[in-house]
Formats: sequence, C-alpha cells, structure tokens
Amino acid sequence: MNASYTAQMLRSICILAALFCLVPAAVADSPPPAIEVISQSVDSHFPNDCTFTAQVRSDVGDIVDAAIYYRLGWDKAERIGRPEPFVPAAEVTLVHVWDTSGETVPPFVEISYYWRVVDSAGNEFVTESVQAEYVDHTHDWQSLHDEHVIVYWYDRPAGFGEMLFEAAVEGYDHVASVTGVTTQRPARVVVYNSRRDFCAFYAPNSCQDWVGGQALSGITVQHGTDREWLVYEVVPHELAHVFYNEIFRHTWVRVPTWFNEGIAVYNERIDHERDKAIVAEAAAHDELIPLRHMGTQASGLARDAIHLWYAEAYSLVAFIADVYGEEKLGQVILTLADNHPIEDTLQLVLGMDLIEFEMAWRSWLGYPVDVIPTPVRIAPTMISPVPLSTVPYSEPTATLAPTPVSPVAEFPTSTPPPTAVSPSFPCCISTGAVLVAALLWILIVRWRFT
Repeated sequence: MNASYTAQMLRSICILAALFCLVPAAVADSPPPAIEVISQSVDSHFPNDCTFTAQVRSDVGDIVDAAIYYRLGWDKAERIGRPEPFVPAAEVTLVHVWDTSGETVPPFVEISYYWRVVDSAGNEFVTESVQAEYVDHTHDWQSLHDEHVIVYWYDRPAGFGEMLFEAAVEGYDHVASVTGVTTQRPARVVVYNSRRDFCAFYAPNSCQDWVGGQALSGITVQHGTDREWLVYEVVPHELAHVFYNEIFRHTWVRVPTWFNEGIAVYNERIDHERDKAIVAEAAAHDELIPLRHMGTQASGLARDAIHLWYAEAYSLVAFIADVYGEEKLGQVILTLADNHPIEDTLQLVLGMDLIEFEMAWRSWLGYPVDVIPTPVRIAPTMISPVPLSTVPYSEPTATLAPTPVSPVAEFPTSTPPPTAVSPSFPCCISTGAVLVAALLWILIVRWRFT
C-alpha cells in the first residue's frame, strides 16, 4: 500500500464526513409549506354561539376545503366543524359558528382547536393546536389564578374572590397530596351569584332546581350567596370531582357512587361534625344504609335520606383515611383508576373484602356487628343527577343546592394529527448516517485488502 493511495483514502473519508454534516442542513433548509395561516381568532357570544375564524393563503393554488377540530375542557374526544360556504381562492377567510344555544356549555371552559386546510394543488396543512376559552360577556368577571386553578367571579368584592381562590387552592392541594398526582392544565372554578344567572349555560329547560353546582371536564360551575357554604363546602367538593374525574377518565370498571361522592365530601374544608352525628345516630338506631345499597345516587332517594347517604359516603372514606392513612386512601383511588373493581381494590390495598370492610367500618363507628348478610344479587342502580343528553361532553357531577339551615391530577394532552410535510429532522439524520457508514465500510474493506 503506497503513500498516494493512503492520501487518496483519507481525502475520501474527509469528503464523506463533510457530506454527513451537510445532510441535516439540507433537511433544515426544506421549503416552507405551500399553505399558511395569516391569522385566527375565537369570538364568544355566550350563551348563543362561539365563532372560529381563520384567514389562510396558498402559494400554489386555491383553498378548496377546510375543517376545524376542537375539544372542550380536558376531554380528548374531538368535535369536527365545517366552515361556512366560501368561494375557492388563493386567500380566503374561514368561519365556523358553533351554535351553543341548545347545549349545556359552561362559561370559561377551555377550548383546544386546530384547522385542517386543503388547496387545489393537493396540499394539506394542519395548524398547531391553539387554546382559547368560551367567555361569558354578560357580567363583569374578575379572576385569580395560579398554575393549578383559575377562579372566576363577578359583582362581589375582591376579598370574596380571594377567599374563593384560597378555597380552590387548598382543595386542589389536598387531592393532589392524597394521590400524588397533579394535572397539566389548571382546573377552572366559576361562581354565579344567582340561580337565574347560573341556569344561563344550560340547555333549554334542563336546569333543575335542586342543582347548586355542576362539575364537568376541567371545570366546575356553581351558584349561591352563602359565602361560607361556597368557600368551605361547594368549591372544594366540586373541585375534587373535576380532579378525580380526570383520574378515572380511562377507568372502565365501575367506580362506586358512594366512593366517588365520599372522596369529594372528604375534600370539603369543614370539620364534618354534622355528618358524623348523622351517621352515629343512624348506627345507634340500626338505620345505616347497607353498603350494598349505597350504589344508588343520592338524588334517587327521598329527601330525608339524602343527608344520611352523603354522610355515610363521607364516613366510609374518612374511615380509610383515619385508620390506614391518606396514603392508603390515595392507593385505593389509584388502584380503582387502574381498572380493579372495588372488591379487588380493597383486597389489594387494605387486605379485606367488601363485607369485611363494612364490618370494620361499623366497628370504627363504635357499633360493631357480628355478621352482615350477603346479598343474593347486587344490582345497584345509578341515577344520573341530570339527563346526560343535556351535557355535550363528559359525565357531569351535580351538587345539591343548600337547604335553608345553618351552613355547617401528570396527564398527557392529545395532539392533532401530523401535517403533510417533509419527514422529521431526526429521521433524515438517521438515513444519512446509514448511507455514510455503508460507504465508509466499503472503502475500509478495499483499503485493507489492497
């Protein structure tokens, strides 16, 4: 092997190395997409409609087709909307009007949306997802927020809003500490001053008298003039529903209704002495609702039994937290969320079946029993607090309006489909590396055997 050949070999390797370095540069210099979005906006006309507008342009043809995809709150299900008819042209304004007048759509719900646009040359362009909100302009709203919660109120002093915000922050912090989970986006809390104002966001003729608050995906809306009731009970209660509904989003096994409501009542910022007294009195008179009958939503019970149902639901959850600790309560929640039925969950986390759990709870109350009859057939009926047809997304959780007595979490977000553009940068680097490596191997083999 002579010196000239060695020098030629080194020059070849240097040229190949230079080409390798140029591969990503060539990809980075790829031309911009043929379609571009000049501007886009969302205009709210609560409670009638929400209007999406986008001005788009194509450099190689006319815009001929478009659609908008949007999600509400923390839901991952997408709605698809078509723009109003437009004349194909190189530059067009797309308008989609979402009619909200016949739906139950809460004010200030987060909206995530993106457009898909097609031109006459066959180019397709998908915009990046944008966040907006469905604003209620009928009141002079104020708000406070941090990374986990946003609170909205109107026609009340700043101090009232600060109390609501403190309640929301404490309520969120508590459920996050119990489960060890936080949410990527802030939960929203909206407070109306009257039932009339509150009912404005409901579908026609669907706002029920007994409902004082409604928890939906990523947001809770409530009304009332009793500040103590709102701050210490309703806001932390409904915020817990928002949080736990997100945890149970992909849970296909049934989460017991008593447990779902119990963990929300447990999050309230009160001493629960009234609930404890109700349960103790019922236990003393052997009038406790058997756990196998607690699957019925409280709204399906007689008015006198509603308070006992909620008190028992709280008591059952408080028993777990008091005897085993909130860490164990969090494990019960997350094990249920991992699609283990309640019987399996209690066995896995607490080491007891449902009957043993009920007997242990009664002993904790101070009213032990020797046996609990095993039902021949357990078929609990879940009665939804509101007709599901009135709610366009996610299952709502309603809170009772107050009776005239003394007031006593990391989740991935979905992303739009990829745009029809050149392959991604890492992919091209990988392809270039393979080609260069192959050429280097051929040269090295030839050098060794020459």
